[in-house]
Amino acid sequence: MTENNKDGQSELISLSAAGNAERNPIKPGKYSAKRIFAGEKAQITEIAFDSNVELKEHVARTPIIVSVIEGEIEFTVEGRKFPLAVGGSIFVEANVLHAVYAQIPARITVTFLSA
Repeated sequence: MTENNKDGQSELISLSAAGNAERNPIKPGKYSAKRIFAGEKAQITEIAFDSNVELKEHVARTPIIVSVIEGEIEFTVEGRKFPLAVGGSIFVEANVLHAVYAQIPARITVTFLSA
């Protein structure tokens, strides 16, 4: 859900975790990605993971900030593993190999920054 301010200086992205779950429900045995914001300077994608689901190694074309908003994940950057729980965040530079594994159901946001 997005709502523009009249002056164009702000945009509401999310009111609550419950709203996130309704917008992008967890799919059994899979992960589900949904873009929740697209702006000139950044884009945000929310990814919902079922338990024991992995987003295999890949790179982003821009720098990213990954934040856990539900559950726990194991975030791997160039072979180095970081356990992240709710409130945990990590920055990854553009074109750096990384992966995500959720042992339990989890939800993250990925903020793609302007290059």
